[in-house]
Amino acid sequence: MEINWYIIAVVIVFALVLIYFLIKRNKKEKAKLKEELNYIKKTEEAEIDNEKES
Repeated sequence: MEINWYIIAVVIVFALVLIYFLIKRNKKEKAKLKEELNYIKKTEEAEIDNEKES
């Protein structure tokens, strides 16, 4: 049985591109999630400050 190196090369390149795409997308989503979790509305911030003073 002969090994078809062209098909193996295409599969490997496709896998590497897929892994690169998934890592890049994951970093974007991680940054977006971090930004959403750190977001505090001004009204909530004022309420928290008022509670600390009381």
